[in-house]
Amino acid sequence: MDTAVRAWTQMAVPASNGRAVEPRPNADPTMTREAREARIAWRLEHLDEWQRGLEDLAHYDSGYAYDIAHEYDYDWTTDPDYGPEGIHLFEFDEDGVLYPDDDRPQAIELYMRDTARNLVGNRVVYQTRYGFVPEIAECLGLRTRQGRPSNTVKPDLIVMPSEKDLDPARLPEDRQPRPDDAVPELVLEILSESTAARDLGDKKRLYEYLGVREYLVYDLGDKRGPGSPRELLLYRLGESGAYRQIDATPRLSEPKAQAIWSEVFDAHIRMLPDTREESMASYGQAPRFQWWDDAQFRWRDRETDIEHEQERVVRENDRITQERDRAVQERTNMAIALLHTHLGSELATARLNRIEAAWHQDGLPPDAVDRILKVRETPDAWHALLLPDELNDDRPPVPREPPSPKGSW
Repeated sequence: MDTAVRAWTQMAVPASNGRAVEPRPNADPTMTREAREARIAWRLEHLDEWQRGLEDLAHYDSGYAYDIAHEYDYDWTTDPDYGPEGIHLFEFDEDGVLYPDDDRPQAIELYMRDTARNLVGNRVVYQTRYGFVPEIAECLGLRTRQGRPSNTVKPDLIVMPSEKDLDPARLPEDRQPRPDDAVPELVLEILSESTAARDLGDKKRLYEYLGVREYLVYDLGDKRGPGSPRELLLYRLGESGAYRQIDATPRLSEPKAQAIWSEVFDAHIRMLPDTREESMASYGQAPRFQWWDDAQFRWRDRETDIEHEQERVVRENDRITQERDRAVQERTNMAIALLHTHLGSELATARLNRIEAAWHQDGLPPDAVDRILKVRETPDAWHALLLPDELNDDRPPVPREPPSPKGSW
């Protein structure tokens, strides 16, 4: 950023009584509320210089409504609706303490995208900016701190009416929003400490005004305020055009995973906390988005579908193995019955039992019937014809040559 703005980041942050403020552990004094307000005041007085600093950024976007209330640096920002690829979102509390990095929201978005695509196709996308005409922003009072209409949001996940509404050929990046642009059918926002108020305030009013059919909000816990429960909230447009919260369905709900009917997905949905999360000291694993399949009578998502398919393959392989073993046993039993019928009077019972045991253990000769019939013609060849080679110990021993006389040549 420009030199003047960077100078603010080096200023000490005074307390209201003029004495220096002792920062909290890991606090950045340049990111306290007072320090940020001081930079905002400077930017208002030096808009041209601030704008030139923005334009020096490699990721600068001339169509975006940059807000002096946020920081835009080479690889990070505090603006949750900006976020080009490779730009990290940093969130600070009023004391300048950076909220811990949490990978769960992105994992939830990915899980939900993959699972939802099984339901409604590739019209599900995540982390994409959605623009609307500035007149709507003006009407709703959505403006940057310098008064510019703020007509771009970046939902965590959206479901569009059709896949063609996402066609890059129809919607090039430099194309300006139009009043007839398709509106998402569903939007998901995952709350964070710094975005919860806006997600449940301005953004909710915006999606309601746009006519987004369903608005999903997920609190990972303590995001709406200290002690707020982990909860999935679903708002649906009513006949009046206003959102109303949809109650959970008791028969499919659990204490930690409420099931809610979604018209967009045409299924009950829920966020299932990963059971491993409770046993881990840190944030642990991300909750999983799931939908209820009445036909299979189970909750489904990407992971459970993979596990279910693996179990199905194992069961199918077991079934095939059992059927094969059963068929082999039936053929063996038939061959043994034939053996006793045709050779019962030709071979001793001990030999018949020996052949039977060998066939059960080592399998039938490939042409067992032919061999049985040959033994009827040549009973002395029974051992060579009906037993494996290693069991043919009834064959006459091969005579050995007598040793040479001692001293002979």
